Amino acid sequence: MIFKAALSAVALIPLLFNSALAGDADFTLTNRTGYDIDSVYVVPSKQRDWGIDRLGKSILADGRSRFIAFNKSGNTCIYDLSVGWVGYSDSEDVVWERINLCQINTITLRYNEKTKVTTMTAE
Repeated sequence: MIFKAALSAVALIPLLFNSALAGDADFTLTNRTGYDIDSVYVVPSKQRDWGIDRLGKSILADGRSRFIAFNKSGNTCIYDLSVGWVGYSDSEDVVWERINLCQINTITLRYNEKTKVTTMTAE
């Protein structure tokens, strides 16, 4: 399976710009892809490495959600998100860049079998 990343057109514009004041970057990630997720990395966009896997040793099964929390003393809003799939190589991970998490409460991931594209919608 080949995954490509895309943002919902409605969600794209507010995600690209940093808000004037940093806020709470916590969000709920919902998996509606049809596949289990085995890794989720969320790091400030300026960071050079992916840091720790937010799922640890667990998986995020299809149809399930996970709350992702951040250090409340931080002032970062703009993050990159990388998602890996159970049974697939790291080269098939999907990455979204420059997401303003201070303006988002929920991220939902979906995969379209026909187009082979994984999309992210934000609310």
